Amino acid sequence: MKKLLPLSILLIFCYTQAQSQSLIKPSRVIFYNVENLFDTINDPATQDEEFLPSSKNKWDTKKYQLKLNHLAKVFSSMLDTVQPLVIGMSEIENRKVLEDLIAQPAMKKFNLDIVHHESPDERGIDAALLYNKDIVESMFDATLNIDLGKDDKTRNILYFKASISEGADIWFFVNHWPSRRGGAEDSDDKRMIASKALKAKIDNIYLGDATAKIVVMGDFNDNPSDASLQNITAVADRKLKTQPLVNLMQPLKDRGEFTLRYKDQRDIFDQLIVSVNLLDPKNHYFVSHSSAAIFNPRWILYDHKTYGLIPNRTFANGRWLNGYSDHLPVYFDLEVN
Repeated sequence: MKKLLPLSILLIFCYTQAQSQSLIKPSRVIFYNVENLFDTINDPATQDEEFLPSSKNKWDTKKYQLKLNHLAKVFSSMLDTVQPLVIGMSEIENRKVLEDLIAQPAMKKFNLDIVHHESPDERGIDAALLYNKDIVESMFDATLNIDLGKDDKTRNILYFKASISEGADIWFFVNHWPSRRGGAEDSDDKRMIASKALKAKIDNIYLGDATAKIVVMGDFNDNPSDASLQNITAVADRKLKTQPLVNLMQPLKDRGEFTLRYKDQRDIFDQLIVSVNLLDPKNHYFVSHSSAAIFNPRWILYDHKTYGLIPNRTFANGRWLNGYSDHLPVYFDLEVN
């Protein structure tokens, strides 16, 4: 036994060292509105009829598998030189499509787990999150219901408390706020309801922990300068001792970049917002002010004859285009000192 003990200690040491190696590299935080990731099975509880083999879209197994393959290509390309930390998504139908996505050959090299809750959205689309089990420990996840009143339903906000190595905890919020269908002005109030609910939850977290680190991501259906987003990034309440939140996408909007386009309009609805304490380079883990970016290689875009380069989407006007999404993914890197 005396001879085996040093070997056991050595094996434990080597295992610990191997684990820690994965924690010294930058890790990427991604958000992507994947545009209608539906399976081909009818769900009687939701309005998924347009994504069935019998529908006008003829959404069959072949198209579904091509969609999964395209999304896997996007994520694996974004993670070619860095490891994933978390991947937030919107417009996914259910947990099964997430399981099918991470089972794609291009995704199998990542040790990903799923965070998903069903939302009351009539179409059945939800927000979801994938996290890297090699460097993230799940501590808590739940959803925040957005009460629009009457019979109006929308996506819940998903939130997830993650423990990164060495005792660093980060709260992640994945959003998909009410759309602008019918016009932006007619739906402004709905997005402000979502904004206020999110802000109230974050303020509540700070009541319990004034140093909490927060990452807010999502498709907000508003730009960084719109009132709903300004409400999130307003000066922190000193009485509540909250951390200010910084929208990392504002400089990109100022430069005329976009995550989606409608005719000549360039919007950044897909955004990444962080608490100011994550921007401190003195921390062991930190985010650079300029690290946020839009993933927009030429192969993910379509050259429209009138409007130029736009996201190459799956469907347009009922016509299958075999593209990726009508949005572009956004990301930043969590760096390590």
